[in-house]
Order: sequence, then C-alpha cells, then structure tokens
Amino acid sequence: MSTSFCSEALRIIGHDLDLRGIKTFFLRCDADFFVVEGGYQSPPAVTPVSLHYASVDLEHLERKERERNDHLSALKDFLSLSQILWTIGTYVTVKGSRLFSVCNNLSTETMPIIKMDYETDQGDRVVENLTGSAIYELSVSLYKRRTSDINNIRYRRFSGLLESN
Repeated sequence: MSTSFCSEALRIIGHDLDLRGIKTFFLRCDADFFVVEGGYQSPPAVTPVSLHYASVDLEHLERKERERNDHLSALKDFLSLSQILWTIGTYVTVKGSRLFSVCNNLSTETMPIIKMDYETDQGDRVVENLTGSAIYELSVSLYKRRTSDINNIRYRRFSGLLESN
C-alpha cells in the first residue's frame, strides 16, 4: 500500500463511518483492502457491523464526497473520525511504517483511546495507544504541516514567475 494511499484511504473510510453513525471500530489494513468491524454505540461496545473496502469502493466514496463538496468544509473538525483516521495514517506513514490495524475499543466514556498496530521499516512490530488529547494535538500539527507545505509550494510557484521576468 502506498504511503499517500493509506492516509487518504483511512480519511475516506472515516468519512463513510461518520456518515453511517459508526462509533466503535476495529479497522484492519491488508494491502489494498480494508475491513472494519464496527458498532453504533460508543466504545467499549459490541461491533455487529462488518464493512469491507477495496480500492474501487474507496474511489467511489471519494467521488461521492467530491460531488457533495464534503471535502471543502471550511471548518476543520479534528475530532471527526475521518480526521482522526487521516491523522493515524499520516502519522504511521511519516514514520515509514506499515499499518496493520487501528481501533478505539479501549476507549471509555471519559477517555478516548486509539490503538495502532504497525510495523516499522526495520521490521519491528509496534502497538501504540494515543489518548484523545494526543490525537487532537497530532491532528492539528499534521494539518498545520500540510497547509504549510501547500503554501510553500504556492509561494515557490509564484516566486518562480517573478524571477523569470
């Protein structure tokens, strides 16, 4: 699975889970295929819903999202499932790792916890838990980094035009 594909795929899946009202999830990543065991109650809860996402499904969901203009939200909700899953995908990608699974089954009513299972580029298996505040901070910092990178690209693009005159 390519690195940019992972974070975007997780964002799209998170958006779909948000629309479906899924609150509890265990998501497994396998190459270009994702399986979500989810539930409608807040964690810890049973997960009676099983969803499967292949590359074709993700492309279809992304197209529907663009048609609804959902991706153009003026206000960023760093606690939405789509943003949390995008953050997890980006976090693991930046580390040069491969994500196996992510879940929120350890969460309580007062403490959201995201559990990640991934493999580093050295082949080490890592299980890491992030609390709600850590997830929020990570979401904000990765979002700022992304918008900063976009602005730098824009600036360089336009500054190149000025230099050529």
